[in-house]
Amino acid sequence: MSELFVKLEQDDDIVMLGKDTFTVSRLKELVDENMKSKLFAYNNVIANTNFAVVDFLCRNLKITDKSIELNLEEFRLVFPLDGIDCQLLKLESRYWISGKIRFQVNADYKRDDLNTRKKIVNIELEFAPDEIISNETQEQKNANSNENLDEIRAKLNQINAL
Repeated sequence: MSELFVKLEQDDDIVMLGKDTFTVSRLKELVDENMKSKLFAYNNVIANTNFAVVDFLCRNLKITDKSIELNLEEFRLVFPLDGIDCQLLKLESRYWISGKIRFQVNADYKRDDLNTRKKIVNIELEFAPDEIISNETQEQKNANSNENLDEIRAKLNQINAL
């Protein structure tokens, strides 16, 4: 199913999760705020030690094979893997599309030239429709909608003429 997920690029599209609706950009902001607090906050306590999740994961975590050293300071979280039910309203289509959404969080926790930790989080939303809608099907829906509107206009004109 993961190959069906497509990145949501239009920040003005609308996502409905349960009863709540968000623009894509607002949903990214909310996830960003929460992920930064979870990944970089020092208010979590395990075994009486304050730590940030990223500090815990990245501190002295290296894979070494003789002269090859791999620092694990950049990582990607994708959740939930199968997505959660939602509906997407693409503004250009004017139709709600049922499907699943998932979140991709890219985190970077490297040191810069001044030996200061960069704490960067980049959020992307991915959507997979329940049904694949071809361009022909979408064009047919739009044509049918236009025909129905034309019929309604014709009837209104007849009523106004009386």
